[in-house]
Amino acid sequence: MPTIAQLENLLSLDPNDPFVHYGLGQEHANAGDYQQAISCYDKVLELDPTYCYAYYFKGQSLNDLGRTDDAKLVIRSGIEAAKGINDSHAAAELTGLLDTIT
Repeated sequence: MPTIAQLENLLSLDPNDPFVHYGLGQEHANAGDYQQAISCYDKVLELDPTYCYAYYFKGQSLNDLGRTDDAKLVIRSGIEAAKGINDSHAAAELTGLLDTIT
């Protein structure tokens, strides 16, 4: 797994790469820095609104911060995005995540 520093270096080469922003979000989430992870997932979704797993992990990070209503909104948006691109697998995973949030 690349480090945060390595991913930030990659972003300096291509600041509009949604995959690198996603990876950076994952690393921040793994480190427990959910607010920074959310910022990374926001950038992913700005660059590619159909990047379904950014919705998933943004929702999960919001939930980890205790922001359940925001998490549910993001996850529902992800379900709609997944349906819009006919990604039934992502839609099902997002629905499963939504079902776990109380």
